[in-house]
Amino acid sequence: MRAVIIGSGIGGLLTSSFLAKNGYEVTVLEKAPYVGGRFTNLDYKGFGLSTGAFHMLPHGEDGPLAHLLKLLGADVTIVNSNPKGMIFYGGKIFHYREGWKYLSWKERVRATKLLLDIKRGKLPVDDPEMSGREWIKEKIGDNEFVDLFIKSFLGWADSVLDVPAGELAREIKAALKWGGPGLIKGGCKAITGELARITEESGGKVITRKKVVEIDPDDKRVVTSDGDELNYDVLVSNIGIKETVELIGREHFDRDYLKRVDSLRPSEGIKYNVALKGEPRIGNTVVFTLDTEGINGYNEPSIVSPELAKDGYTLIMLHHALQSKNVKAEQRKGIEDIYRIFPNLDEEGEILLIQTYLDGNPVNRVAGGQRVEFPVRDVYVVGDAYRPPGGIEVEGIALGVMKTLERLGLGSFEGWYP
Repeated sequence: MRAVIIGSGIGGLLTSSFLAKNGYEVTVLEKAPYVGGRFTNLDYKGFGLSTGAFHMLPHGEDGPLAHLLKLLGADVTIVNSNPKGMIFYGGKIFHYREGWKYLSWKERVRATKLLLDIKRGKLPVDDPEMSGREWIKEKIGDNEFVDLFIKSFLGWADSVLDVPAGELAREIKAALKWGGPGLIKGGCKAITGELARITEESGGKVITRKKVVEIDPDDKRVVTSDGDELNYDVLVSNIGIKETVELIGREHFDRDYLKRVDSLRPSEGIKYNVALKGEPRIGNTVVFTLDTEGINGYNEPSIVSPELAKDGYTLIMLHHALQSKNVKAEQRKGIEDIYRIFPNLDEEGEILLIQTYLDGNPVNRVAGGQRVEFPVRDVYVVGDAYRPPGGIEVEGIALGVMKTLERLGLGSFEGWYP
């Protein structure tokens, strides 16, 4: 069986690894000069930044991505965060459990009941028009701290400030089931590099600088920009639903389907990389920033991987979900927030690099809570454009790969879907 994978992001490489290990003749085609997409390392001024992600997995060594890596026998080390999270609020940083003191006795009872209901699978009706934050207010009460925390969580985890209630409930359920985040030793590249190695050692090919310009679903072949043609029995696209539709040709799809595809919206954001002199600042955790204008959260990947920072420094990565298309104004808000969090930044370090993810290079091609199945036979979409309910960032990508593997008869992942 011949399998062609378009794109070497984490979804494409996860799928290629499983296919190659199961005897498929695998070819991965990547238009960039490197593999990993937005999940690899970027060397910059002596620091190991990332092309997109935060050198961190939302559910650490206990989530779906870690499970797939274990099945593959991948040589990757993930260190769970301790504590699971911290909170920056009122100019102070404290353990997430201390947040309960900002709720009244009645609100605490309601919040506890809601968490128990979610854990038991008592979830709201899936309705794309039902706001997650409004649903939380209905269940707990109009508490500013709670709303700011949910906003920060969604901005950090999904790069949006709200999602449908059903999606938010499933993300909370996933966090209750699999726990908090964990840092990857060696950063993002440790995973995508290992997946590329597994693919090639299992007989597959990973070819860079190879852009696909056409998919012919009738003859089951793809055409590259340099005129090469490759036939496939199974085609896996890691470049997005909209992009895959365009490669096949819109004439192959009915009007209703195209309308659904065209309605999909991405999540967009800005990542700030900050170098600070001296000792680590927060450790292996995530700080959710509640009373900031733009920044939603930050972490410190060099605490687990000191090589990601220059000697004598620690690396901080901060993120905020875009609230408008005025990128300069958004960046100004983010920079002001950084000085609010690190008031002595000018003496202690610097902002290394600001990375903006929007338009053709968003945080996620499809924002959380939106899903469209791909209707073309023997063509499967994986990656950030297809994440099943409750799947946060790369954990959602892993859940989508699980769905694809099940459809190909290469495993059963019952119990992994929130």
